[in-house]
Amino acid sequence: MKACAGALVLLAGVGVWKTYIDSGRVDPGAWVAEHTGSAGDAGGISTQGFKSIPMPDGVPSRGVIVFAPQHCTSDAARRTEELVRHLSRQGIAYVRTDHASYNSLTSPEEATRVTSVMNGPVPIVYVNGKAKANPTPQEVVTEFRGKKAG
Repeated sequence: MKACAGALVLLAGVGVWKTYIDSGRVDPGAWVAEHTGSAGDAGGISTQGFKSIPMPDGVPSRGVIVFAPQHCTSDAARRTEELVRHLSRQGIAYVRTDHASYNSLTSPEEATRVTSVMNGPVPIVYVNGKAKANPTPQEVVTEFRGKKAG
């Protein structure tokens, strides 16, 4: 009985959604972007190349978060140090961490979006809910301040 009621609610919801789309009252791509943080076919990619992906568990979606290994002598560590010095000089507060947990992902699509960024070169930087692997310091500043590329 519960399964039948659930199916009925689902069918009613689909019917209402289709009515809104057919009437022109809602743009499905815009609705998805607004409610999921993605922009449909564009993948929620900003002009600076930052992608809308789920935030790590317990991390606020506002501000700048820098993910990189601590106390490492690699090129990645050098790039990270250069980035955080630049952010400090620009007066932009940031949080730096060397770990992220994604235990609350709800679909394989979300996991794919996360790994597409997190498997890139370090540092991984989140700016106001969007992330990019190895951005330049200027890309981070521009993304944070909401300016267009160019």
